[in-house]
Amino acid sequence: MSESTGLVSGSTEDGVKDFTRAHERIRFRIEPDRFEAARALPGRTMTEFASRFEKIGAMPVTQQVDAILDALGLVLLPESAALFAKRLGDLENPIELEQASDVMIWLLEKYGLRPTQPSSNSADGSGNPASGTNSTDAPQQPAPISPTFLPTGS
Repeated sequence: MSESTGLVSGSTEDGVKDFTRAHERIRFRIEPDRFEAARALPGRTMTEFASRFEKIGAMPVTQQVDAILDALGLVLLPESAALFAKRLGDLENPIELEQASDVMIWLLEKYGLRPTQPSSNSADGSGNPASGTNSTDAPQQPAPISPTFLPTGS
């Protein structure tokens, strides 16, 4: 298999170009549960997943959980999607929004997209942590889930 393309082979004995790709299982764990996503996404599903991820950051926090579940429902296998949804509301064994965001970013990367972190906004009063100063002593508010991504060159 070629590392740069993910192709299993280039040509067959009969001279036909082979674009077959090897797809590994995509699994992750959030203690104590294991989850699995589709090995590969059809092009339309991938663009829909990326589009839904992109829109989450612009939504009110109250709508982000539903948007996350909607987006993950496109890629997680049914049993995993149901468990993820259950744990997003489970007080004894929760999945936090930050964890859900981390999972979405990781899945985008696994499917060949490169999400980016939003640029810092000095108008939010957070200052520059490297300078050791802060324009306010108020506690930081949680940032919305990063809504941007860049396609990879692969």
